Amino acid sequence: MTCAPHIFSRSSWSPGRRLRAAGVSGALVCLTWIFSACQSAPPPRPPAPEPVVVVEPAPRPPEPPPYIPPPQPGPELWVLPEVGASDPYFPYLPDEDASPTRSVGDVVTGHLINARPLPLPHPHLAVLPVQRTRGLMYTTDPMIALIENAATHVAAQHPGSVVFLGNFGRKGGGDIPYSVSHNNGRDADLAFFMLDDAGNPALLDDLLSLDDQGQVLLAIDETQPPQMLHFDVARNWTLVEGLLRSKAAELQYIFISNPLRAMLLAEGRRRGAPRELLQRAATLLVQPGGALPHDDHFHLRIHCTPLDLASGCVERGRRGPGFRPDLSARREAERRATDLLASPTPALRATAVERLALLGARSAAGKVLPLLDDPSPRVRAAVARALPDLGSHLPALRSRLNFETHPRVIAEIIHGLSRTADPDATLALAGLLKRPEAVDLGSAGQLPLAALAAEALARRDDPAPVPDLIEALDPADPITRRQIEHALRILTNHDLNAVAHALDTRPDDDSPAALWRAWYEEHRRLTRDQWLTRGFQIAGFQVEEISLRYVWELCQAVAEDPHLSYNAQRTLMRLSGNEPQSLGWPRHDANFYWRRWFERRWQRMGLPPMPPHLTTLGPNNPYASDDDS
Repeated sequence: MTCAPHIFSRSSWSPGRRLRAAGVSGALVCLTWIFSACQSAPPPRPPAPEPVVVVEPAPRPPEPPPYIPPPQPGPELWVLPEVGASDPYFPYLPDEDASPTRSVGDVVTGHLINARPLPLPHPHLAVLPVQRTRGLMYTTDPMIALIENAATHVAAQHPGSVVFLGNFGRKGGGDIPYSVSHNNGRDADLAFFMLDDAGNPALLDDLLSLDDQGQVLLAIDETQPPQMLHFDVARNWTLVEGLLRSKAAELQYIFISNPLRAMLLAEGRRRGAPRELLQRAATLLVQPGGALPHDDHFHLRIHCTPLDLASGCVERGRRGPGFRPDLSARREAERRATDLLASPTPALRATAVERLALLGARSAAGKVLPLLDDPSPRVRAAVARALPDLGSHLPALRSRLNFETHPRVIAEIIHGLSRTADPDATLALAGLLKRPEAVDLGSAGQLPLAALAAEALARRDDPAPVPDLIEALDPADPITRRQIEHALRILTNHDLNAVAHALDTRPDDDSPAALWRAWYEEHRRLTRDQWLTRGFQIAGFQVEEISLRYVWELCQAVAEDPHLSYNAQRTLMRLSGNEPQSLGWPRHDANFYWRRWFERRWQRMGLPPMPPHLTTLGPNNPYASDDDS
């Protein structure tokens, strides 16, 4: 008997989604074909010359999934400004170890020191293809150890399993456009393990939102029927078990939707997991309130370590079961920094002030405040920047401003005043509009003090200084004039064309100052919200009042001229309670972020339906299933 060899090829999956399926059915079919091809050998014949076999070239492997960006302009998508963000400064005290990672601030506004990249390639870890394009693969030492321990635990019980990762963070921490958190290395997204209908592991390109039964119908392409995928409760419970058993980090939350949580806890009980472990799982597995249900991934959050707490890490939310923060290192850092305020070395005094500000050590404010008169300008500048973090010390800042001569210190005092909510800070800054001296900012060149003051006034969203800004226009130098005009656009939500359009009676003098003066006389009795509303209307947006009824118009305004974009974003922040650092992003990126943020929440927030042309959640959009918490 002889068997003719048969070679079988299998069509590849669509590039939109990759499914890895292994089964015995294919092997049985193959054997059937082979045995059917086995026949008795014919009588021997004279050898014939071998025909020339033309071998067709092998088909090209499928291309990787296309990267589908948000709307225009493509080249600047999600490119946040660097400004040292990948290597943020940290005020180390003498003899402190500068090598470990340090989580600073909270998960929404903080940053990360000495960030570590994920240890890739790794036998048990990989990053989802869509998330890999983002480069958000930095985190802390404890987080890396935690996920490595958990992935090793899964691989030991389910050989060959790989834990797929989503978003972690930027190299220096800080905001990411895909999530409100993930700022300081204490958040991580892990993909679910999934199965196909045959019970085989499925490998995905992206996160997938599951229904309450843990299922999703995945349309691969038009040539293949949709694939039903299922939450792999066995491996997902093993992953949770590995996270809970690890001693590498203290878990605060594992965010997941309630239906999937129930499936995991049932699996743990079925396996006979220890009671204590089940209780910890029941406490840590939680569907977050006021955020997305997390039906497409695990979102881990870990507590601050003692070293993090000594570096200014801030905890928010409830504590994980049995967790008690070790504050001894923080207290020691505060004590050492306070002692260094009396150091004879100016650099050490400045470092001490900066560290106390990171720690929010208000108890030390009484010892920091006198250093506003320190002979070293570096120390005075550090104090001016720190005081808003140590309590309200507006009188001291105003007093120092009257006779401070060093340009950097003046700039820091102005910055400090801009961060103070006290209305008297507005008066102090408005008074600087009349000072003629310039501030030498080194490599940045000379900048008029009045221009710095105008820039600070623009950030306060307070309409009170508008008449002072208008009166300062005519005598101002060109640099200051440009900054004053910018401040007026921000505070009123009108540019000069809008001002001219809004006037009932135009002045004889068409100078900018005259137009602004006439506009203010006609509109000074209106509230700033009414100024904002009229500015949006003149620009073509149907905003009748500042409310969430007009959220989609405001979202569109984010992509428009700088003053409209700024005020639309500040308004959306005020209405939503969500304050990302989107004012520092390209306007089109911020526009996409805000549309996406509200689209994910419009039903829960009772918003009007989103106009279809604004949607960010199309079936081919790689941002459709992602973390927003």
